[in-house]
Amino acid sequence: MKLFKTFAKVAVSLALIWIVVRAFDMKGVFHHLLQVDAGTIALAIICALGVVPLHTLRWMIAVKASGNHIPFKTALHIVLIGHFFNQTLPSSVGGDAVRIWCAWRAGLGAGDAARTVILDRAISLVGLLLLAGAGLPWLFDLVTDPAARMAILAAVVVGIGGFLVFVALPRLPPSLLKWRIARALADLVALARRLTFTPGYVIPILALAVIGFIVFVFIVFWLATALHLEVRFTDCLLLVPPVLLISVIPVSIAGWGVREGAMVVAFGFVNVPPSAAFAVSVLFGLTIAAASLPGALLWLMSGYSAQNLEEAGKLADRDRQTTG
Repeated sequence: MKLFKTFAKVAVSLALIWIVVRAFDMKGVFHHLLQVDAGTIALAIICALGVVPLHTLRWMIAVKASGNHIPFKTALHIVLIGHFFNQTLPSSVGGDAVRIWCAWRAGLGAGDAARTVILDRAISLVGLLLLAGAGLPWLFDLVTDPAARMAILAAVVVGIGGFLVFVALPRLPPSLLKWRIARALADLVALARRLTFTPGYVIPILALAVIGFIVFVFIVFWLATALHLEVRFTDCLLLVPPVLLISVIPVSIAGWGVREGAMVVAFGFVNVPPSAAFAVSVLFGLTIAAASLPGALLWLMSGYSAQNLEEAGKLADRDRQTTG
């Protein structure tokens, strides 16, 4: 069944890209791609790598809220590995599963590793929703299609509202806590409340999430500028967050295909030709993929074998005892 799902998502990615490609002449895409110099690509990759420490600090806040500690270097390695598997496995869930496993081997309890990674992912999504929601009044000046407006508004309201409903869940009765899944849910809600209602946690973790997505916006703007497109940074700031939201839908590999279609539609509202928008999306996807390659090297070469992970776990235990 897992193999079937993997093939299905690969097929969906390829089918979506093919559908978008069929909408215009690929010669135009290659023409745009050839305009980008190596320096521009290098800067974009460096910016994408700059998001990794932000993501690491964000996850470390969740770890701290759970009552644990993980060294920055260890957390950075784990996040890089997770980023790599996010690009290669059928969905971001696969990368998160690898990150949970690495966090457990690095010294976190299995439950705490799972809860912190899950909430880090959820709060990252909330940050993206807040960024998209903050720009809605100006976005609707660009997006005139009623159906598109309603879809974006619904995604923002349902996403943020759903998270708030989750953290507001009442305490489960003792009779239900005898079930393992109920206890796991209760522990997840408790940590979500601690993160959400503690200003020292929620403000920096949301700020780091939003800043990370703004860096992605800058990358798209930089690539569009390199292609000599008449796009303002404010246009990208309004249009890219909804595109990223759509690409999060787990129906393809790392958003490929979904992101390209969404980018073509979104940038069409500011009169960017489809071939140019497609080229920007492809370059952005390749940039993120290239920035994930250090995670592959760490996974293969640097110490995430079982023996070295056990050593990392002992170091994390010592750090916890020292800080405790």
